Amino acid sequence: MDVPGQTPAVGQLGFRGIRTVRRPPRNLIDQLAEYAPPDLSDAMNAAHTIDPRIRPLYPLRQRVAGPAVTVAVPRGAFNIIKFGMQQTHPGDVMVINAWGICAFAVWGGNVSKGMQRRGVAAAVIDGAARDPEEAENVGFPVFARAQATATPPLDGPGEVNVPVACGGVVVNPGDIIVADANGIVAIPPAAAAWVLRQVTELKQRHAKLQAILERGEVTGIDAIVDSLGKQGFAVDGEGTARR
Repeated sequence: MDVPGQTPAVGQLGFRGIRTVRRPPRNLIDQLAEYAPPDLSDAMNAAHTIDPRIRPLYPLRQRVAGPAVTVAVPRGAFNIIKFGMQQTHPGDVMVINAWGICAFAVWGGNVSKGMQRRGVAAAVIDGAARDPEEAENVGFPVFARAQATATPPLDGPGEVNVPVACGGVVVNPGDIIVADANGIVAIPPAAAAWVLRQVTELKQRHAKLQAILERGEVTGIDAIVDSLGKQGFAVDGEGTARR
């Protein structure tokens, strides 16, 4: 019997796989992909911004964007990750919560090749990966908290396509991941149109500052000095008492 106000349980908590992902329209993803993750982060007031310690496994020059297929493996169960791989569609981004474990890699060169051939856009891992040269050779972007050498256990608990934690952010299946060498954001599809409006306005404001920057001047300095003075900041030994 379902309890009113609560989400009905689906399968066994901690050991289940869901094959359905509600993916946002591709044109919405492509519009967000036009903006760098730092700008998207600013537009969201730093919300939904993944820990910057999750970084490209090899030097990356491209930006990737796609809906999340999520995996959680508290003990690194590779077979659960492979079940998650089977649920991907072209353009998806795999988001794996490996609990930040860095003693072994939950991702390697063979799966980089397989997922690149499958059309998956990238893998984002709160844990460790390995074989950066192989990933780079096939052009498959991998973002991970660390690089490790050992292989993971095959079996153990895990979940696929449920909300997961990744780099301090809750990522839901279908959230729009935008990632490049500057960082990673996970945008809820319901907020995507709002984020687009915010980031467009942000870029317009930045554009207006370019002439000032080209002159080598500090933007907004007069207002900054005035504000500092009201806080009691002393310039050349003289300051204004706080009111």
